[in-house]
Amino acid sequence: MPVHFVLDIVKQDCKIAGSSSLSRLGPMKFHELVREHWRIIGFGFALTFLSSFGQTFFISLSGPDIRETFGLTHGAFGSIYSAATLSSGLLMIWAGSVIDRVDIRLYATTAMLGLTVAAVGLSLAPNLILLGLSLFALRLFGQGMLSHAGVMSTARLHEGVRGRALGVAALGFPAGEATLPAIAIALIAFFGWTGAWRIVALVIVAALCLGWLLGALLKRRDADLGGAARKTPLNDAGPRWADILRDWRFLALIPTMIGYPAIMTAYFFHQRFIADVKGWSLELLASSITLFALVSVAVAMSAGSFVDRFGAVRLSHFYLAGMTAASLTLAMFDAPYLPLVFFGLIGLTSGCTNVVIAAVLAELFGTTHLGKIRALAGAIMVVASAATPGAIGLLFDAGVSLESICLGFAAYMIAAAAVTFVLPDPRAARLQPSEG
Repeated sequence: MPVHFVLDIVKQDCKIAGSSSLSRLGPMKFHELVREHWRIIGFGFALTFLSSFGQTFFISLSGPDIRETFGLTHGAFGSIYSAATLSSGLLMIWAGSVIDRVDIRLYATTAMLGLTVAAVGLSLAPNLILLGLSLFALRLFGQGMLSHAGVMSTARLHEGVRGRALGVAALGFPAGEATLPAIAIALIAFFGWTGAWRIVALVIVAALCLGWLLGALLKRRDADLGGAARKTPLNDAGPRWADILRDWRFLALIPTMIGYPAIMTAYFFHQRFIADVKGWSLELLASSITLFALVSVAVAMSAGSFVDRFGAVRLSHFYLAGMTAASLTLAMFDAPYLPLVFFGLIGLTSGCTNVVIAAVLAELFGTTHLGKIRALAGAIMVVASAATPGAIGLLFDAGVSLESICLGFAAYMIAAAAVTFVLPDPRAARLQPSEG
């Protein structure tokens, strides 16, 4: 029987089965990946992009106007925002697990409607209580549920395509960071900060209507999107939280999971202070942040390919290398273009984060209850990121130098990376030749 005929039969069988067996015949090319899974990848990208409206970088653009409107100091507004972030992060432990038991499209729709109400509520808030509730809802539905849905939609794809699909879907995060600030500043200048948030609400509603319209017009349902919609019965709650927290694999992953969000938040929160210490101009600082977003985009794409080729567990050993190098560079050098190097190196880790962490959890624990496990991981990361700005601020107040703090960050990340070497590599184990 001709070899090409046998391969055609195998490929057809693999396509019908929807398994990852075909990937063992050779890696799927990028254009084939997009052609085969474009609906679910586009769905994930749209959700991660729209989650920008609940992210700190976007909300903070209205910060000065909110403080002036409500007569808040920097500390008072920061305390309200931290409380909203922490409470939303803790609630995500439950809200994130729901995605395992409901249609992911219903989950995303709920998040978008909630984000719409939060945007309108923020623009109309008459007092501090409603201001806090609106910020809480923005963080829960935007930064929490929408970003969770965007990542989860592609994280359930099979090995061989999961990494690159995650990489493309996660491009929504840097795409929002690169494009929305300038648009938001222009809207605030023309319509005021309250008008800008009402326009945000209209944009979210328009995106929701467009998404459902496209779903109705496209007759063929994507098998992957249907598979991602519901993975477990409604009465299957999955593993208990205590069981997850007692799993040594999850515990070994925590130090490296929290390393990036905690340290990156500290750097960005204190970026103006760092710029003053180092003598950076605001123009150079802004250019460096743009470079950070561009590097994040490029790395997100390549990280997905590396996950598909080598496995996410292996990449978890090294994905903090960019942030580690950035910390060492900031501690040891004072070059004129240091911020470009510093933020570029941070971008190396930023581009990997959402791709690698989600893929590691899928490799270690499977995809059946991935939403619940990732929700717990996300809550832990939110708590860590909320704690570091204040803690580092206290160290600055106590006279600890920036260089010492950076060296401490680098030492922590090296230790966290070392811990990941104890993690098992299920993918490598499956590729081992059988004995006998």
